[in-house]
This record gives sequence, C-alpha cells and structure tokens, in this order.
Amino acid sequence: MRIVFLNVWHGKIEQALTSYLQQKAPTTDIFCFQEADGDLQYLCAQALPEYDVYTDRKFITSTNDFAQTTYVRKDITVISSGSILKDHPRAGLGLYVEIKTGEERLFVCNFHGMSRPVDKLDNPDRILQTTTLLEFFKNEKQVVIGGDFNVFPETNSIQMFSARDYHDLINEYGITNTRNRYVWERYPDTKQYYSDYVFLSPAVRCLKFTVPSNEVSDHLPLELEIAD
Repeated sequence: MRIVFLNVWHGKIEQALTSYLQQKAPTTDIFCFQEADGDLQYLCAQALPEYDVYTDRKFITSTNDFAQTTYVRKDITVISSGSILKDHPRAGLGLYVEIKTGEERLFVCNFHGMSRPVDKLDNPDRILQTTTLLEFFKNEKQVVIGGDFNVFPETNSIQMFSARDYHDLINEYGITNTRNRYVWERYPDTKQYYSDYVFLSPAVRCLKFTVPSNEVSDHLPLELEIAD
C-alpha cells in the first residue's frame, strides 16, 4: 500500500501540484493533505477522480486554520472515519480513516499541528496533541500517523512516538529536511528544515520511504510504501 502525506499550501503552486498528483495517482492508494482549502478541492477533483474524499476543517485563528482532506482509492474498503482534537481550542486536527487490509484493519491519520508559536518547540498544547494521538490509537495494532506537525525532531512532542515504540521514519531514513525554498525565501533569518513526519506502529512494516526534493508546495511530500 502506498500513502502520500503533503501539506499542499492551499494549492498555490497549482500547475506543479497538478502534475505531481497526476503522476502519483496511478500507484498511490491514499493521499493525506493538509492546508487543503481554497481551490485545492477543485484541483483534486480533476486530478483524483478515482478516489473517495474524507474531509474536515477546524478554524481557530487565521494562522491556525486546519483544513484536512484524505483521498482513498475507491476500491479500498473504509470501515470508519473521524476526527481527533476537533473540539480542543489550542490544538491541531487529526483526520483518520480505518481501512480493511486483508484480514486486518489499518488506521491512517492525517495530522496538522499548531503552527504558533513559530519556534517549533515544545509547549503544553503541542505535548497535548501528541498525547491525545497516542492515547486514541493505543489499543490499535496497525497505525500510520503523518503530516505537518510544526515541531522539530528533538522535541518531546516527536520523541514521545518513539517512546511508545512507533517508528519515526524521518529519523530512521536520515531525512535532512521536509521544506524547500518557498518557505526559506520567505523567512531567510529563521531557516527551518523540519516540520513533517510519518510514524508507524510496530506492526506496520515499511517497504519504502522517500521525501523527494520538489516544488509542488512549500513542504515536501512524504511518500510511504507499507506491506499490505
């Protein structure tokens, strides 16, 4: 099974993003998008017609507005879907789908964390985000959690996943950044390299993980292949 996580930056780089989706659609089972508002819905309707759409939105402020959309190939059985942290006023949003894979169930969670403060360091609200995600899935065997967490790798917010035996693919695959020039040129004095992550519960076996350096957004795609 192939899954792509990407903060699509509201579809601002429309032509490049459309080309990327058209290229990846034939071999991708699930797309998990953050900042998927504005013209992005129309763009994806054209580029991803063979997918069912799961979406939710949570507005806190203009700088913390969470619009998540998950596209699941129509031939995949979705058992359930829902949101995590929807009602918490100082946290981001998780959008999950529970799908059938053979005789097993797999949860795929599309997450976007609080962007403020911009230091990307721990604070009580970011710790709460991680704690809530881990507690929500604590009794589930197969879980994939990914997206734009808006925190650095060395924070407790990220290290807590490893402490619960999740595989941190950004760390394990030696990924050096998940951003590109579109954000670095906007903030040259605070050049930040990390924001996006994928975590796998111990029962999920990773076959391939890549973060291609491209310019379809101000974030890089996280491309995952796991054993069915």
